[in-house]
Amino acid sequence: MSRIVLGIVCLLAIGFMLADRMGNQDVEAVPTRFLSGVLPDSTDSQDYDHASPDTVIQFPRDHGAHEGFRHEWWYFTGNLQSQEGREFGYQLTFFRFAHASRSEIQNAWNNDQTWMAHLAVSDIESERFFLKQDMSRQSLGLAGVKIQPFRVWLHNWHATGTEPSEPDRLALDLNAEGDGFSIDLSVKSKTAPVLQGENGYSRKGHSGKSASHYYSYPDMETSGQIRIDGKTFEVFGTTWMDREWSSALLQENQTGWDWFALHLDNGKKIMAFQMRQEQGEAYRHAVLIDPRQEKIPLDVIEMIPTRSWISPDTGIEYPIGWKLGLQSVQEMIALEVDSLMPNQEMDLLFRYYEGAVEVRGQSGNEEISGRGYMELTGYN
Repeated sequence: MSRIVLGIVCLLAIGFMLADRMGNQDVEAVPTRFLSGVLPDSTDSQDYDHASPDTVIQFPRDHGAHEGFRHEWWYFTGNLQSQEGREFGYQLTFFRFAHASRSEIQNAWNNDQTWMAHLAVSDIESERFFLKQDMSRQSLGLAGVKIQPFRVWLHNWHATGTEPSEPDRLALDLNAEGDGFSIDLSVKSKTAPVLQGENGYSRKGHSGKSASHYYSYPDMETSGQIRIDGKTFEVFGTTWMDREWSSALLQENQTGWDWFALHLDNGKKIMAFQMRQEQGEAYRHAVLIDPRQEKIPLDVIEMIPTRSWISPDTGIEYPIGWKLGLQSVQEMIALEVDSLMPNQEMDLLFRYYEGAVEVRGQSGNEEISGRGYMELTGYN
């Protein structure tokens, strides 16, 4: 990808200004660009706070917004099934973006923050993919986040705390709807969050110039309803929640990333990603989370695409099948990760691929399988 980041950010800023003026009106007309393109590199973030390895993540404080950082998200993806065994995937994400010029006057009309949310449901049996986006300024309570009780919302989409809990636990109701589909789910963390990287400081490149603060709830118990075309499915399964905030996720020559969150049938979880570069070796990171929630570092031996899919809507070719080779101090893990259905492209204001996947492979001498989610950005 050529150096188009600045132009993309300008287009996004125009879109945000339009959204501010439109209020609750439809924002589908805002130009579509690539997700990685609106998360600028480390050369274009001097007006914002930056992730630091000295920061100590604290709860419940860090469930809330970090408005001095350029962007952050509350990201839910889940693998669900009905009582009859019909499989679904879902995504609900709330994005916050800070404006470059921020007002010193704080009032109900303050417009320093813009919010966007994405909703998607994958109906694996019918291979139908449903998606919707919403966007708003933060002012007048149109969008935002509260810490106690926890609530993040954009218009009538929300993730809302449902019961008192320990500071580092979450129990939430997720509600959002699009055209002809909706989710009404309850998710609950069984354990404390996993602090990714170095105690929540997650490096995104070889030079250390780009990083985020990042923690996850990888195995939230999930139940509720998915509605499609007037039909209601009672579902259950597992949700992976990611929380991340940063002002520079990409380094200057990075083009995008490939990210995997995988639940294995032996009770272990894997998070792995690579930050692709225009030239040179990608930056890769992976971690194994055992059933006790202890992190085991993994060396990424290989991360190789095995098959691709070309979107009939955008013409973008995405690598939707992968071979992962991961090595811990105890064992070699060889995985094949494949999309459960090809069309899971998020063709919205940002273009990216976010989809439910199946996992097969071997961990040491053990045959393993599982489900998970895969995100692919920066492809054109």
